[in-house]
Amino acid sequence: SQLTADHVQRAAEAWKAAKFAQHTRSTYSKCLRRFLRWLERIDAAPLTISDAVPRIHQPQPRTTIATDEERRQLLDAASPAFRFFLLLCADLGLRHRTAARICAANYNPNLRALSFYTKGNVHQTLPVSAAIAEVIEKLPAGIDRQAPIVNLLRKHRPGNQPGPAPRFTKQWKALKKRAGIRPELRIHDLRRTLAEDVWNATHDLRAVQAQLGHRSPTTTARYLADRITLQDLKPILRKVQQLRTLRDNENAAAAAAAVAATVPLILDTDACAICPAQPFCDPNTRICMREKTQFDA
Repeated sequence: SQLTADHVQRAAEAWKAAKFAQHTRSTYSKCLRRFLRWLERIDAAPLTISDAVPRIHQPQPRTTIATDEERRQLLDAASPAFRFFLLLCADLGLRHRTAARICAANYNPNLRALSFYTKGNVHQTLPVSAAIAEVIEKLPAGIDRQAPIVNLLRKHRPGNQPGPAPRFTKQWKALKKRAGIRPELRIHDLRRTLAEDVWNATHDLRAVQAQLGHRSPTTTARYLADRITLQDLKPILRKVQQLRTLRDNENAAAAAAAVAATVPLILDTDACAICPAQPFCDPNTRICMREKTQFDA
């Protein structure tokens, strides 16, 4: 009840001071606005306090993806631990933190698939590539199955015990410089690259959504922004025209059936056999279809 517009605006300014990305600040502002509206409904906050939340628009979707050559160079130049991490990001489209936490317990050798929880507590089960399966299946039998695989593949230094949630930001920058990769390429762009490859292979948004583990197809669509080309639209236009032609034909057939249903019973075959006008009829100009004839009775 003591909330003021100044309190709300200072909270939003703190996100900017913390250097949160614009996309993150946009999401936080929407969440805060919903929360304040709920407080208004239960009379726990001043009315219209939610209007004090600044409207932060989402940035334009990022369109940077890795080329096949860049992906090959990165994998060739990476250490075993980092290479496994990059395979998870590039072949399965996992996020940074999710890929870093993958352990042997997540792997099902019978299905050759990984089952895990990712951002938003979303559960996923994904088939793995041959390269990923090879690394996991070659791990020693006595390993800690709950430990991140990237930690198991690292060369441990005395007194330097890797944590349960390793990060690869510094190694990524060093690897790009060593392999001559453009500086603007990010780890997350490997996930976006896979999204586009799945789309190009299937043209099925649901397949991309399942691969990335998104709850909403709207989020998936942002990964594919501006990727529908003229070559994609031409066959779509042809299919639309075919659909409309088929629909017109079906409507015409339905109209003809409706007209046929209103024809008098004299059109039945049995009636034709006893109709006195039968000798003077032909299939195209049946006398019984005329409005008034001498045979109406």
